[in-house]
Amino acid sequence: MRTAMEVGRIGSAELKDLVAGGSTLDLVFPVASLARLAALSPSAGHETSLRASLSFQSAAEGYSQVFPQVHVRVSGAVDLACQRCLQPLVLPVAIDALLTMVSSEEQAAELADPFDTVLLEDGELAPAQVVEDEVLAGLPLAPRHSDETSCGRDARMISGETHRPMAGLADLFGRGDRQGEE
Repeated sequence: MRTAMEVGRIGSAELKDLVAGGSTLDLVFPVASLARLAALSPSAGHETSLRASLSFQSAAEGYSQVFPQVHVRVSGAVDLACQRCLQPLVLPVAIDALLTMVSSEEQAAELADPFDTVLLEDGELAPAQVVEDEVLAGLPLAPRHSDETSCGRDARMISGETHRPMAGLADLFGRGDRQGEE
């Protein structure tokens, strides 16, 4: 198992070798090292990581050239904020995607619709970016606890406690209650 630091970018020559050999890279990515995912985490103290397996293969699809593919499998967990109660939520991650590697937008447009693509930058593949993109694409739009009783919001509702965040607003403006005036 290699860490993300050992594999920053895979150059075009190494990528060709990986595809030709049908090789697999097993990597571990601390979520803190993936900037966009780390920004979604409400707790900096809890360290989670993602295990990724990238299997390379060639795939001739009857086009003018052969487009290599990478089979991406990701497992682990990410820390998010529940959008119901805003408390921390650990969301399990299980991604299984087959991506066709292309060098340009024109090549991506040449492929048939069912193919998901990853755009190589200068012929290089950035595994961390691919993993992060796939995990972000798989996250729910509004993550929340699956059991409503584990949300802090429900505990307040059960206790009968009422929160009125705007109750003192009129006093702050020095207006007092003027509903009865006129």
